[in-house]
Amino acid sequence: MDPETMYTELAASEDGDGEAERRRRRRYYVTMATLNFFETGAGAGLTKFFPVFLASRGLDTAQVGAVLALMQVGKFLGGLVFGRAADATGAYRGVLLWTNGAAIALALSMTSLGAPWRPFHGIARVAIVAVFASLQSFFASSSGTLIDAIAVVNQSSGAGADYGSLRLWAACGWGVAALAIGGCVDAFGFSSIFIAYAAGTCFASLVVVFAFSNPERAPPTGAGAAEDRGGLWGAFLGNCVVPLYFLNFFLHGLLAAFVESFLLLYAASRYPDAPSWFLGAMVLESALCEVPVFLYASAVLKRYGVRRCLVFAQLLFAARCLAYAYLPAVAGESNTHGYYLFLALEPSHAITFAMMWSAAVDYARITAPPRHQGAAQALLRGVYYYVGIGVGSYVGGRVVKAYGFQVLYKAGGAAMVGWAALWAVLLHCAATRDARQKAPPDPDLLLHDSADFI
Repeated sequence: MDPETMYTELAASEDGDGEAERRRRRRYYVTMATLNFFETGAGAGLTKFFPVFLASRGLDTAQVGAVLALMQVGKFLGGLVFGRAADATGAYRGVLLWTNGAAIALALSMTSLGAPWRPFHGIARVAIVAVFASLQSFFASSSGTLIDAIAVVNQSSGAGADYGSLRLWAACGWGVAALAIGGCVDAFGFSSIFIAYAAGTCFASLVVVFAFSNPERAPPTGAGAAEDRGGLWGAFLGNCVVPLYFLNFFLHGLLAAFVESFLLLYAASRYPDAPSWFLGAMVLESALCEVPVFLYASAVLKRYGVRRCLVFAQLLFAARCLAYAYLPAVAGESNTHGYYLFLALEPSHAITFAMMWSAAVDYARITAPPRHQGAAQALLRGVYYYVGIGVGSYVGGRVVKAYGFQVLYKAGGAAMVGWAALWAVLLHCAATRDARQKAPPDPDLLLHDSADFI
Protein backbone atom coordinates (compact mmCIF):
# COMPACT_ATOMS: atom_id res chain seq x y z
CA MET A 1 0.00 0.00 0.00
CA ASP A 2 1.41 3.41 -0.97
CA PRO A 3 2.01 6.11 1.70
CA GLU A 4 -0.71 8.41 0.30
CA THR A 5 -3.35 5.68 0.63
CA MET A 6 -2.11 4.81 4.13
CA TYR A 7 -2.31 8.49 5.16
CA THR A 8 -5.83 8.82 3.71
CA GLU A 9 -7.05 5.73 5.59
CA LEU A 10 -5.35 6.88 8.81
CA ALA A 11 -6.94 10.34 8.53
CA ALA A 12 -10.35 8.77 7.92
CA SER A 13 -9.87 6.54 10.96
CA GLU A 14 -8.90 9.53 13.13
CA ASP A 15 -11.93 11.46 11.88
CA GLY A 16 -14.10 8.52 12.75
CA ASP A 17 -12.58 8.31 16.22
CA GLY A 18 -13.10 12.06 16.65
CA GLU A 19 -16.75 11.81 15.63
CA ALA A 20 -17.29 8.87 17.99
CA GLU A 21 -15.74 10.87 20.84
CA ARG A 22 -17.94 13.87 20.06
CA ARG A 23 -21.02 11.63 20.10
CA ARG A 24 -19.93 10.13 23.42
CA ARG A 25 -19.43 13.57 24.92
CA ARG A 26 -22.83 14.77 23.64
CA ARG A 27 -24.54 11.74 25.15
CA TYR A 28 -22.71 12.22 28.43
CA TYR A 29 -23.68 15.90 28.58
CA VAL A 30 -27.35 15.24 27.82
CA THR A 31 -27.49 12.42 30.38
CA MET A 32 -25.84 14.46 33.14
CA ALA A 33 -27.88 17.58 32.35
CA THR A 34 -31.10 15.53 32.54
CA LEU A 35 -30.03 13.98 35.83
CA ASN A 36 -29.20 17.39 37.28
CA PHE A 37 -32.53 18.83 36.14
CA PHE A 38 -34.81 16.10 37.47
CA GLU A 39 -32.90 14.95 40.57
CA THR A 40 -32.50 18.52 41.81
CA GLY A 41 -35.97 19.60 40.73
CA ALA A 42 -37.46 16.64 42.57
CA GLY A 43 -35.97 17.89 45.82
CA ALA A 44 -37.05 21.52 45.41
CA GLY A 45 -40.45 20.98 47.00
CA LEU A 46 -39.09 18.95 49.92
CA THR A 47 -36.40 21.53 50.62
CA LYS A 48 -38.28 24.79 50.13
CA PHE A 49 -41.84 23.93 51.17
CA PHE A 50 -41.11 21.44 53.96
CA PRO A 51 -40.71 24.16 56.64
CA VAL A 52 -44.09 25.61 55.63
CA PHE A 53 -45.55 22.08 55.68
CA LEU A 54 -44.22 21.52 59.21
CA ALA A 55 -45.67 24.81 60.42
CA SER A 56 -49.04 23.85 58.95
CA ARG A 57 -48.94 20.66 61.02
CA GLY A 58 -48.71 22.63 64.25
CA LEU A 59 -44.94 22.75 64.86
CA ASP A 60 -43.58 26.05 66.17
CA THR A 61 -40.45 27.63 64.66
CA ALA A 62 -38.11 26.05 67.21
CA GLN A 63 -39.53 22.59 66.46
CA VAL A 64 -39.34 23.26 62.71
CA GLY A 65 -35.66 24.20 63.12
CA ALA A 66 -34.98 21.04 65.15
CA VAL A 67 -36.58 18.77 62.53
CA LEU A 68 -34.68 20.50 59.73
CA ALA A 69 -31.44 20.09 61.69
CA LEU A 70 -32.04 16.34 62.13
CA MET A 71 -32.76 16.05 58.41
CA GLN A 72 -29.36 17.60 57.71
CA VAL A 73 -27.72 15.10 60.06
CA GLY A 74 -29.33 12.32 58.04
CA LYS A 75 -28.12 13.87 54.80
CA PHE A 76 -24.60 14.28 56.16
CA LEU A 77 -24.31 10.66 57.24
CA GLY A 78 -25.90 9.40 54.04
CA GLY A 79 -23.64 11.51 51.85
CA LEU A 80 -20.51 10.19 53.55
CA VAL A 81 -21.69 6.57 53.53
CA PHE A 82 -22.88 6.49 49.92
CA GLY A 83 -20.07 8.69 48.57
CA ARG A 84 -17.51 6.37 50.15
CA ALA A 85 -19.35 3.27 48.90
CA ALA A 86 -19.39 4.60 45.34
CA ASP A 87 -15.69 5.51 45.50
CA ALA A 88 -14.74 2.10 46.89
CA THR A 89 -16.77 0.04 44.42
CA GLY A 90 -16.97 2.34 41.39
CA ALA A 91 -20.69 1.43 41.26
CA TYR A 92 -22.06 4.96 41.17
CA ARG A 93 -24.98 3.72 39.08
CA GLY A 94 -26.05 0.97 41.48
CA VAL A 95 -25.71 3.10 44.60
CA LEU A 96 -27.73 5.90 43.00
CA LEU A 97 -30.56 3.57 41.97
CA TRP A 98 -31.20 1.74 45.20
CA THR A 99 -30.93 4.84 47.37
CA ASN A 100 -33.39 6.61 45.04
CA GLY A 101 -35.83 3.76 45.54
CA ALA A 102 -35.62 3.96 49.33
CA ALA A 103 -35.98 7.76 49.30
CA ILE A 104 -39.08 7.57 47.08
CA ALA A 105 -40.77 5.02 49.37
CA LEU A 106 -40.14 7.16 52.44
CA ALA A 107 -41.34 10.34 50.70
CA LEU A 108 -44.63 8.69 49.68
CA SER A 109 -45.15 7.48 53.26
CA MET A 110 -45.38 11.16 54.32
CA THR A 111 -48.35 12.02 52.07
CA SER A 112 -51.81 12.48 53.56
CA LEU A 113 -52.56 8.81 52.72
CA GLY A 114 -49.70 7.71 54.97
CA ALA A 115 -48.99 10.44 57.54
CA PRO A 116 -47.69 8.05 60.26
CA TRP A 117 -47.70 10.92 62.78
CA ARG A 118 -51.48 11.50 62.51
CA PRO A 119 -52.48 9.53 65.66
CA PHE A 120 -49.89 11.38 67.79
CA HIS A 121 -49.85 14.81 69.38
CA GLY A 122 -47.35 17.16 71.00
CA ILE A 123 -43.72 16.09 71.22
CA ALA A 124 -44.55 12.55 70.04
CA ARG A 125 -45.82 13.95 66.74
CA VAL A 126 -42.66 16.03 66.35
CA ALA A 127 -40.53 12.93 67.01
CA ILE A 128 -42.35 10.78 64.43
CA VAL A 129 -42.09 13.52 61.80
CA ALA A 130 -38.37 13.90 62.56
CA VAL A 131 -37.70 10.15 62.24
CA PHE A 132 -39.38 9.78 58.84
CA ALA A 133 -37.95 13.05 57.48
CA SER A 134 -34.43 12.14 58.62
CA LEU A 135 -34.57 8.65 57.12
CA GLN A 136 -35.83 10.06 53.84
CA SER A 137 -33.02 12.61 53.87
CA PHE A 138 -30.43 9.90 54.62
CA PHE A 139 -31.23 8.03 51.40
CA ALA A 140 -32.00 11.12 49.30
CA SER A 141 -28.57 12.59 50.08
CA SER A 142 -26.78 10.28 47.66
CA SER A 143 -28.23 11.83 44.49
CA GLY A 144 -26.67 15.28 44.72
CA THR A 145 -23.44 13.91 46.21
CA LEU A 146 -22.92 11.29 43.52
CA ILE A 147 -23.98 13.48 40.59
CA ASP A 148 -21.45 16.12 41.67
CA ALA A 149 -18.82 13.44 42.23
CA ILE A 150 -19.41 11.90 38.78
CA ALA A 151 -19.09 15.33 37.18
CA VAL A 152 -15.80 16.17 38.89
CA VAL A 153 -14.33 12.68 38.33
CA ASN A 154 -15.03 12.96 34.60
CA GLN A 155 -13.82 16.57 34.49
CA SER A 156 -10.57 15.63 36.25
CA SER A 157 -9.94 12.74 33.84
CA GLY A 158 -10.69 14.90 30.79
CA ALA A 159 -13.70 12.78 29.83
CA GLY A 160 -16.47 15.12 30.93
CA ALA A 161 -17.88 18.60 30.67
CA ASP A 162 -17.20 21.64 32.80
CA TYR A 163 -18.96 21.35 36.20
CA GLY A 164 -20.72 24.70 35.95
CA SER A 165 -22.20 23.94 32.53
CA LEU A 166 -23.87 20.88 34.06
CA ARG A 167 -24.83 22.46 37.38
CA LEU A 168 -26.82 25.20 35.62
CA TRP A 169 -29.36 22.51 34.64
CA ALA A 170 -29.83 21.73 38.32
CA ALA A 171 -30.64 25.42 38.88
CA CYS A 172 -33.21 25.31 36.06
CA GLY A 173 -34.82 22.16 37.47
CA TRP A 174 -34.87 23.65 40.96
CA GLY A 175 -36.61 26.85 39.85
CA VAL A 176 -39.14 25.33 37.45
CA ALA A 177 -40.10 22.60 39.92
CA ALA A 178 -40.48 25.07 42.80
CA LEU A 179 -42.91 27.20 40.80
CA ALA A 180 -44.91 24.17 39.64
CA ILE A 181 -44.99 22.59 43.09
CA GLY A 182 -46.08 25.88 44.66
CA GLY A 183 -49.08 25.93 42.31
CA CYS A 184 -49.85 22.30 43.15
CA VAL A 185 -49.73 23.03 46.88
CA ASP A 186 -52.31 25.80 46.36
CA ALA A 187 -54.52 23.47 44.34
CA PHE A 188 -54.06 20.03 45.96
CA GLY A 189 -52.34 20.47 49.32
CA PHE A 190 -48.94 19.63 50.77
CA SER A 191 -48.95 16.01 49.60
CA SER A 192 -47.93 17.50 46.24
CA ILE A 193 -44.37 18.05 47.46
CA PHE A 194 -43.89 14.35 48.20
CA ILE A 195 -45.59 13.13 45.02
CA ALA A 196 -43.53 15.56 42.93
CA TYR A 197 -40.35 14.24 44.57
CA ALA A 198 -41.31 10.66 43.77
CA ALA A 199 -42.20 11.48 40.15
CA GLY A 200 -39.03 13.47 39.45
CA THR A 201 -36.76 10.91 41.10
CA CYS A 202 -38.46 8.03 39.25
CA PHE A 203 -37.82 9.74 35.92
CA ALA A 204 -34.19 10.43 36.86
CA SER A 205 -33.79 6.77 37.84
CA LEU A 206 -35.03 5.70 34.41
CA VAL A 207 -32.35 7.92 32.87
CA VAL A 208 -29.77 6.17 35.06
CA VAL A 209 -31.02 2.73 33.97
CA PHE A 210 -31.09 3.38 30.22
CA ALA A 211 -28.49 6.07 29.53
CA PHE A 212 -25.93 6.14 32.31
CA SER A 213 -22.61 4.33 32.76
CA ASN A 214 -20.17 4.50 35.64
CA PRO A 215 -17.33 7.03 35.21
CA GLU A 216 -13.85 5.75 34.43
CA ARG A 217 -11.22 7.22 36.70
CA ALA A 218 -7.75 7.81 35.33
CA PRO A 219 -5.18 6.02 37.54
CA PRO A 220 -2.87 8.42 39.38
CA THR A 221 0.76 8.48 38.31
CA GLY A 222 3.97 10.02 39.65
CA ALA A 223 3.41 12.64 42.32
CA GLY A 224 -0.32 12.15 41.97
CA ALA A 225 0.05 8.49 42.92
CA ALA A 226 2.00 9.38 46.05
CA GLU A 227 -0.62 11.97 46.97
CA ASP A 228 -3.39 9.44 46.33
CA ARG A 229 -1.75 6.96 48.70
CA GLY A 230 -1.88 9.65 51.37
CA GLY A 231 -5.65 9.48 51.20
CA LEU A 232 -8.27 12.16 51.48
CA TRP A 233 -7.36 13.25 55.00
CA GLY A 234 -3.68 13.43 54.13
CA ALA A 235 -4.49 15.83 51.30
CA PHE A 236 -6.90 17.94 53.37
CA LEU A 237 -4.74 18.12 56.50
CA GLY A 238 -1.39 18.52 54.75
CA ASN A 239 -1.37 22.23 55.58
CA CYS A 240 -3.21 24.69 57.79
CA VAL A 241 -5.01 26.54 55.00
CA VAL A 242 -7.27 23.80 53.62
CA PRO A 243 -9.14 23.17 56.93
CA LEU A 244 -9.84 26.91 57.13
CA TYR A 245 -11.62 26.75 53.77
CA PHE A 246 -13.83 23.94 55.07
CA LEU A 247 -14.45 25.89 58.26
CA ASN A 248 -15.65 28.72 56.03
CA PHE A 249 -17.95 26.36 54.12
CA PHE A 250 -19.44 25.23 57.45
CA LEU A 251 -20.02 28.76 58.76
CA HIS A 252 -21.31 30.01 55.41
CA GLY A 253 -23.77 27.10 55.44
CA LEU A 254 -24.78 27.85 59.02
CA LEU A 255 -25.66 31.44 58.16
CA ALA A 256 -27.13 30.47 54.78
CA ALA A 257 -29.69 28.36 56.68
CA PHE A 258 -31.29 31.61 57.83
CA VAL A 259 -32.24 32.13 54.17
CA GLU A 260 -32.48 28.56 52.86
CA SER A 261 -34.60 27.21 55.72
CA PHE A 262 -36.63 30.21 56.82
CA LEU A 263 -37.06 32.70 53.97
CA LEU A 264 -40.30 31.24 52.59
CA LEU A 265 -41.65 30.81 56.11
CA TYR A 266 -40.73 34.46 56.79
CA ALA A 267 -42.56 35.61 53.68
CA ALA A 268 -45.61 33.43 54.35
CA SER A 269 -45.92 34.42 58.03
CA ARG A 270 -45.26 38.15 57.50
CA TYR A 271 -47.59 38.29 54.49
CA PRO A 272 -50.37 35.69 54.93
CA ASP A 273 -51.91 36.79 51.59
CA ALA A 274 -48.85 35.56 49.68
CA PRO A 275 -49.94 32.48 47.65
CA SER A 276 -47.76 29.37 47.46
CA TRP A 277 -47.20 29.91 43.74
CA PHE A 278 -45.53 33.23 44.60
CA LEU A 279 -43.20 31.46 47.02
CA GLY A 280 -42.32 29.14 44.17
CA ALA A 281 -41.78 32.13 41.90
CA MET A 282 -39.22 33.49 44.37
CA VAL A 283 -37.29 30.23 44.10
CA LEU A 284 -37.62 30.24 40.30
CA GLU A 285 -36.23 33.76 40.02
CA SER A 286 -33.22 32.98 42.20
CA ALA A 287 -32.58 29.76 40.27
CA LEU A 288 -32.74 31.44 36.86
CA CYS A 289 -30.25 34.03 38.06
CA GLU A 290 -27.89 31.17 38.96
CA VAL A 291 -27.75 29.93 35.36
CA PRO A 292 -25.29 32.51 33.91
CA VAL A 293 -23.15 32.25 37.05
CA PHE A 294 -22.81 28.48 36.72
CA LEU A 295 -22.22 28.85 32.98
CA TYR A 296 -19.27 31.22 33.41
CA ALA A 297 -18.09 30.07 36.85
CA SER A 298 -15.12 28.17 35.47
CA ALA A 299 -13.81 31.21 33.60
CA VAL A 300 -14.35 33.49 36.62
CA LEU A 301 -12.59 31.05 38.96
CA LYS A 302 -9.65 30.72 36.59
CA ARG A 303 -9.24 34.47 36.46
CA TYR A 304 -9.87 35.46 40.08
CA GLY A 305 -9.33 32.27 42.10
CA VAL A 306 -11.47 30.58 44.71
CA ARG A 307 -10.65 32.93 47.58
CA ARG A 308 -11.73 36.16 45.91
CA CYS A 309 -15.03 34.60 44.83
CA LEU A 310 -15.73 33.32 48.34
CA VAL A 311 -15.05 36.72 49.93
CA PHE A 312 -17.35 38.45 47.42
CA ALA A 313 -20.09 35.91 48.24
CA GLN A 314 -19.60 36.51 51.97
CA LEU A 315 -20.00 40.27 51.73
CA LEU A 316 -22.99 40.15 49.39
CA PHE A 317 -24.68 37.60 51.66
CA ALA A 318 -24.32 40.00 54.60
CA ALA A 319 -25.95 42.78 52.57
CA ARG A 320 -28.73 40.40 51.50
CA CYS A 321 -29.58 39.45 55.10
CA LEU A 322 -29.73 43.08 56.20
CA ALA A 323 -32.04 43.87 53.27
CA TYR A 324 -34.44 41.11 54.37
CA ALA A 325 -34.44 42.51 57.90
CA TYR A 326 -35.52 45.97 56.75
CA LEU A 327 -37.83 44.90 53.90
CA PRO A 328 -41.13 45.24 55.89
CA ALA A 329 -40.18 48.78 56.94
CA VAL A 330 -39.38 49.73 53.34
CA ALA A 331 -42.63 48.18 52.08
CA GLY A 332 -44.69 49.77 54.84
CA GLU A 333 -45.87 47.90 57.91
CA SER A 334 -49.52 48.08 56.79
CA ASN A 335 -48.84 46.99 53.21
CA THR A 336 -50.31 43.49 52.81
CA HIS A 337 -48.70 43.03 49.39
CA GLY A 338 -45.17 44.00 50.39
CA TYR A 339 -44.06 40.44 49.64
CA TYR A 340 -43.44 41.48 46.02
CA LEU A 341 -40.32 43.30 47.21
CA PHE A 342 -38.70 39.93 47.89
CA LEU A 343 -38.33 39.58 44.12
CA ALA A 344 -35.91 42.51 44.10
CA LEU A 345 -33.51 40.64 46.40
CA GLU A 346 -33.55 37.13 44.95
CA PRO A 347 -31.04 37.78 42.10
CA SER A 348 -28.32 38.14 44.76
CA HIS A 349 -28.69 34.39 45.36
CA ALA A 350 -26.73 33.89 42.14
CA ILE A 351 -23.57 35.08 43.90
CA THR A 352 -24.27 34.18 47.53
CA PHE A 353 -24.95 30.56 46.52
CA ALA A 354 -24.08 29.73 42.90
CA MET A 355 -20.66 31.41 42.82
CA MET A 356 -19.85 30.27 46.34
CA TRP A 357 -20.83 26.68 45.56
CA SER A 358 -18.91 26.59 42.27
CA ALA A 359 -15.82 27.84 44.11
CA ALA A 360 -16.31 25.27 46.88
CA VAL A 361 -16.69 22.34 44.46
CA ASP A 362 -13.64 23.50 42.51
CA TYR A 363 -11.59 23.78 45.70
CA ALA A 364 -12.56 20.27 46.85
CA ARG A 365 -11.73 18.94 43.36
CA ILE A 366 -8.24 20.45 43.17
CA THR A 367 -7.46 19.47 46.76
CA ALA A 368 -8.60 15.83 46.81
CA PRO A 369 -6.70 12.91 45.22
CA PRO A 370 -8.33 11.41 42.09
CA ARG A 371 -9.59 8.23 43.79
CA HIS A 372 -11.32 10.18 46.54
CA GLN A 373 -13.39 12.65 44.54
CA GLY A 374 -16.68 11.09 45.61
CA ALA A 375 -15.74 11.22 49.29
CA ALA A 376 -14.40 14.77 48.86
CA GLN A 377 -17.66 16.02 47.35
CA ALA A 378 -19.61 14.15 50.05
CA LEU A 379 -17.50 15.85 52.72
CA LEU A 380 -17.96 19.27 51.14
CA ARG A 381 -21.71 18.80 50.75
CA GLY A 382 -21.88 17.45 54.29
CA VAL A 383 -19.92 20.33 55.82
CA TYR A 384 -21.92 23.04 54.00
CA TYR A 385 -25.40 21.64 53.54
CA TYR A 386 -25.81 19.06 56.22
CA VAL A 387 -23.76 20.17 59.22
CA GLY A 388 -23.71 23.91 58.44
CA ILE A 389 -27.31 24.31 57.36
CA GLY A 390 -28.37 21.73 59.96
CA VAL A 391 -26.86 23.70 62.84
CA GLY A 392 -28.08 26.96 61.29
CA SER A 393 -31.63 25.60 61.02
CA TYR A 394 -31.68 24.71 64.71
CA VAL A 395 -30.12 28.01 65.79
CA GLY A 396 -32.36 29.99 63.43
CA GLY A 397 -35.50 28.33 64.74
CA ARG A 398 -34.59 29.23 68.32
CA VAL A 399 -33.77 32.83 67.37
CA VAL A 400 -37.03 33.29 65.45
CA LYS A 401 -39.09 31.87 68.30
CA ALA A 402 -37.43 34.15 70.83
CA TYR A 403 -36.87 37.36 68.84
CA GLY A 404 -38.52 37.15 65.42
CA PHE A 405 -37.37 36.98 61.81
CA GLN A 406 -35.98 40.50 61.57
CA VAL A 407 -33.52 39.92 64.41
CA LEU A 408 -32.49 36.66 62.71
CA TYR A 409 -31.50 38.44 59.51
CA LYS A 410 -29.77 41.33 61.28
CA ALA A 411 -27.73 38.80 63.25
CA GLY A 412 -26.95 36.84 60.09
CA GLY A 413 -25.63 39.89 58.26
CA ALA A 414 -23.49 41.06 61.19
CA ALA A 415 -22.11 37.56 61.81
CA MET A 416 -21.05 37.14 58.18
CA VAL A 417 -19.17 40.46 58.16
CA GLY A 418 -17.38 39.50 61.37
CA TRP A 419 -16.50 36.04 60.05
CA ALA A 420 -15.20 37.41 56.73
CA ALA A 421 -12.77 39.67 58.60
CA LEU A 422 -11.64 36.91 60.97
CA TRP A 423 -11.23 34.42 58.09
CA ALA A 424 -8.89 36.81 56.28
CA VAL A 425 -6.70 37.08 59.38
CA LEU A 426 -6.70 33.30 59.96
CA LEU A 427 -5.77 32.57 56.35
CA HIS A 428 -2.86 35.00 56.50
CA CYS A 429 -1.57 33.44 59.73
CA ALA A 430 -2.00 29.88 58.38
CA ALA A 431 -0.19 30.68 55.14
CA THR A 432 2.68 32.23 57.10
CA ARG A 433 2.95 29.16 59.33
CA ASP A 434 2.84 26.77 56.36
CA ALA A 435 5.62 28.73 54.68
CA ARG A 436 7.81 28.44 57.79
CA GLN A 437 7.15 24.70 58.09
CA LYS A 438 7.53 24.17 54.32
CA ALA A 439 4.08 22.56 54.14
CA PRO A 440 2.33 22.21 50.75
CA PRO A 441 0.88 25.56 49.66
CA ASP A 442 -2.81 26.34 49.29
CA PRO A 443 -3.95 24.53 46.10
CA ASP A 444 -5.86 27.64 45.03
CA LEU A 445 -2.61 29.61 44.89
CA LEU A 446 -0.97 26.96 42.71
CA LEU A 447 -3.64 27.41 40.03
CA HIS A 448 -4.51 31.09 40.32
CA ASP A 449 -2.54 34.28 40.63
CA SER A 450 -4.07 35.26 43.98
CA ALA A 451 -1.16 34.99 46.36
CA ASP A 452 -1.20 38.70 47.03
CA PHE A 453 -4.92 38.87 47.79
CA ILE A 454 -4.88 38.14 51.53
